[in-house]
Amino acid sequence: MQAQSVWLHSKITIPKVADTIVHRDRLDFLLNKSRARVKLIQAAAGYGKTTLLSQWANQLEEPVAWLSIDMMDNDPSRFWQYIMKAISEATGEPIANKLTYLFDLQYMPPVELIVDSLLNELTLIQSPLHIVLDDYHYIEINAIHKMMTRFINYLPDHVYLYIASRYKSPFPVAAWRVKSWIVEIGITELAFTYEEIEELYQKKQILMDQADFCKEILRKTDGWAAGVQLSGISEERNIGSLNRSNTFVTEYIMQEVFSTLSLSTQEFLLETSMLKTLDPELCNLITGREDSLEQLSELVDLGILTIRLSSKKQIFRYHQLLVEVLEQERKRLYTTEQHQALIDKIANLLYSRKDYHTAIEFALKQKQFDLADQWIEEQLLDIFYSGQIGVLIQWVDTLCEAEYPVALETLIIYAVCLMTMTNIEQTKQIITKLDERDEQNSWKNQEKYAELDSILRSLKAYIKLAEGKQDEFIELILKQVDRGLVNEKWYLAPVRYNPFQAKISRTPLGSKGKYANLNDIRAFSTFFRQTEFKEQHVMGYSYGIFAEIVYEANLLEEVLLEVEQGLSYAHRFAERGLYVPLSILKGKVYMVQGQMTAAHTIWNQALSEVSEWYWLRSIHAIKAFAYLKEHRIKEAEVELEKIKRPDPQQIELGQEFWILVYCRLLMAKKEWEKALAIIIQVHDYANKEEQVDLIIEASILEAICQRQLNQKDIAFITLHTALYLGSCFGYKRIFVDEESFNSLLIEYQTYIKEKNPFHNEVSTIYLEELLDISKGTHPSDNRINQLTSRERDVLRLLISGASNREMANQLHLSEGTIRVYLTRIYSKLEVKSRAQAILSAKDWKL
Repeated sequence: MQAQSVWLHSKITIPKVADTIVHRDRLDFLLNKSRARVKLIQAAAGYGKTTLLSQWANQLEEPVAWLSIDMMDNDPSRFWQYIMKAISEATGEPIANKLTYLFDLQYMPPVELIVDSLLNELTLIQSPLHIVLDDYHYIEINAIHKMMTRFINYLPDHVYLYIASRYKSPFPVAAWRVKSWIVEIGITELAFTYEEIEELYQKKQILMDQADFCKEILRKTDGWAAGVQLSGISEERNIGSLNRSNTFVTEYIMQEVFSTLSLSTQEFLLETSMLKTLDPELCNLITGREDSLEQLSELVDLGILTIRLSSKKQIFRYHQLLVEVLEQERKRLYTTEQHQALIDKIANLLYSRKDYHTAIEFALKQKQFDLADQWIEEQLLDIFYSGQIGVLIQWVDTLCEAEYPVALETLIIYAVCLMTMTNIEQTKQIITKLDERDEQNSWKNQEKYAELDSILRSLKAYIKLAEGKQDEFIELILKQVDRGLVNEKWYLAPVRYNPFQAKISRTPLGSKGKYANLNDIRAFSTFFRQTEFKEQHVMGYSYGIFAEIVYEANLLEEVLLEVEQGLSYAHRFAERGLYVPLSILKGKVYMVQGQMTAAHTIWNQALSEVSEWYWLRSIHAIKAFAYLKEHRIKEAEVELEKIKRPDPQQIELGQEFWILVYCRLLMAKKEWEKALAIIIQVHDYANKEEQVDLIIEASILEAICQRQLNQKDIAFITLHTALYLGSCFGYKRIFVDEESFNSLLIEYQTYIKEKNPFHNEVSTIYLEELLDISKGTHPSDNRINQLTSRERDVLRLLISGASNREMANQLHLSEGTIRVYLTRIYSKLEVKSRAQAILSAKDWKL
């Protein structure tokens, strides 16, 4: 699908202001009197909302991002991409290009990710920016309203938003009034005054031969802008009167405006008014004329509810009032056959001009479902690869709501799109429909559908994995391997499995952290890696998930081998959802081994490779975690604050990872109650998501806080939950990575020996194994905690037998600096010689 056929420049173009427009200072005053973040202009059709804002925008010296909204913008992806394009157009900043990754075909981004990423970019601009959303009343879905509310709540101070709508605002306006965030302009303010009517007619050179001419117009129209304009035309022609009710508006436009036009112009209006935007060349093709530009320009000059959107590209549109009236008149005048012929002509012209997006939308709007379904299927691969997943879902939803039998290939790719949005239940419903269709016509047995059947089988397996049903997943994958993958057009179509999680186990591929038996997983992984799947980027995730599993089993050297294999896929497929979690894990292994400098080097490299705030924040979080392990509280706090968020503690986009590190910071500062309150929120979220590793992690931290607050019985119950889950799914390191866990576990063992409230649900062998690992991880000698990461590096080399010169070469330091470090180390270890230092620290796990 070609970009120009999808993104209409006219939608982000400020409408041109006619020379005859009245400059209304009192409305400018309302728009300018306050630096409120939102100006809400709400009134019925024809009150001049668009005219007011376009006039205001054209006179501003600061950048204005304009978006004219229509019905097809009821899709979060499309809506926000247009806003980003409008901002880029206005500011010259490449925001739309920078945030293109948000709308990658491989997944539908969470709503917070879209809004927050845009807010972050707006913060960087710093200079004043005005954003105008015209005709917001076309937006009907709550998802966009919620996104807009979030957008406004965290809007930077230098950005001003203008929203024009016919209907009552769906936003929390009352709360914004209290905060003085909003200026409201309604019918009372928009209505023309006597003086403004007089000025308008003078500019339009309408003869006012009666003394009370303008007064009578004001009485008839109550200052309604469209009424004032149309009434002036009719009075000048000595025809009729005006009433503002819908019936009379229709009659008025028909009898006193439309009927006064030439038959040629009437026919032109009827034939072209189905179009959202009017391109003279397209109008010529529809009408068979050669003067569409002149005709449209004349309508603008006559004030016949026609707006010139751009003088440079000569794009126009009709006022919605006129469109609605012409639609009624067309139905009255045209036979069913004539009406259908016009629809077919317009649709096919749009499609033949390669304006596929507009053609499909037009066909859907006109209920030409056969055409829409055919064209969606023809363009399906391009739609998918161009990242228009949200639009595709919206189109297919429209067909499904009409109970239209959607093309098989379209329905399967629709199911894939739903799955990328983790909409498992709806995906399962579509799969059921596909299976039912097979029962009717046996499509799965037809050779031409072999690839689609293969995709469906993989999709079913993926759902089982996302539901934590690993045995069923393996069974389905083995069947898929036996059948073989079908190498056709969808073979290399990538799916992004991890849009933002710092741990792969927290993606649908991670089976909610419900790890199977390690030997079984190793056997399956070994087999799986020899199959056709090894050429696909999902294999990289196979290495990544297994790396996280063996990390929990405390097999650290094996972790590094798996990580390196996974990183090779991450680099090959430019897959950040694989690269970042594996970099975090690799550094974590080095951290556990006491190689802090190496760990930070890996994380710093990752920071230089990514730009998205959620990845950066997770990497800063693991660095902060490492600093806390060294009791470097100040450095940890600085690291956590490097990426600012509107609501730092909101659980979103994988940020539970950052939040729990922040809780550890609070615990290090002995702010136990504050930490506990946040941890409980994360724990509740984890329970809701049924994410095992997150439940365990939150439970451990919760128990530590409860013990510090002298709630020991509750602490042991909480810890037991974590231990039970850990023993079921093979978790070890998640416990021993917490420094306070060792002493807590010893107290827990004493507690269960005395009271045995849990009936030996957790085996003694498992508990002893955790204690053994913990002792090796956290030496009882607290002197190690006094050493910095660089001092630990020097001490480790000292124990290995390296000379001062060898240490200097390996650490890229001078021998003099090494001697300074050794002096500090001896002091902290309370020894006086190299031999004593080696003897003292030889059993420490550095």
